[in-house]
Formats: sequence, C-alpha cells, structure tokens
Amino acid sequence: MEVEEEERRSPHDHVDRCVPESFFDRVTQGLRDDLEHERNRRLQMADTAFKHRAEFAFAQLENERSPTSLRDELRVARGIVDRSRAEITALQTLVDAHHREHKALCEMLERKGVLHRKKQRTDGTA
Repeated sequence: MEVEEEERRSPHDHVDRCVPESFFDRVTQGLRDDLEHERNRRLQMADTAFKHRAEFAFAQLENERSPTSLRDELRVARGIVDRSRAEITALQTLVDAHHREHKALCEMLERKGVLHRKKQRTDGTA
C-alpha cells in the first residue's frame, strides 16, 4: 500500500514538503510586484507614446499649414502683380494716347499760327 501511495505522489509533493510555505508566499508576492511594475511601466509607455503621437500630429498639421499658407500668399501676390501689370499697360496706353493727342493739337495750333515753336538750330547753339 505504501508503494501505491508513493507512485501516486507527484515529484512536486516532495518539493512542497521540503520548502517552507513562506518561501512560496515571498516568490508569489515578488511575481505579483513584478507584474504590477510591468503593468505600470506599460501604461507609462503607452501614455508617453500617446503624448508623442499627439505632438507629432500637431507638428505635421503645422507643417502642412505652412506650405498651404505660403502657396496662398504666393497666389495673392501673383494676382496683385498681374493686376499691377494690367494697370501699367492701361496707363501706358493712356499716356501714348495723350501724347498723340497733344502732338496733334500742337501741330494744329502751329498751322493756324497760334503757336510758334522754336526751331532748332542746326549749328548746335541755343
């Protein structure tokens, strides 16, 4: 009968009888402490990753806005330049028309004898 009992016992039963119970409690508590420490560490890492992810997203958003606003400013500046060129062309056309009209009026007044232009000397004296 004793042989049968010996066969039924597991190898752990022998270890369990040799090791005091306080040892298992200490090991179990150590493992629980390690588990809690690792859980806290994982949560801290997740918080840090979330924080850095948010900072990265804001930085990306700012970087996307910068070229967009630069493109908008460039578009506005080009529009101003185009309008200015059109105004310059219109003013130049107006100046040319006034010059032609002035020249025609001067010629008409000269023909009627109202306006006498100084004839330029060919000898170079005033």
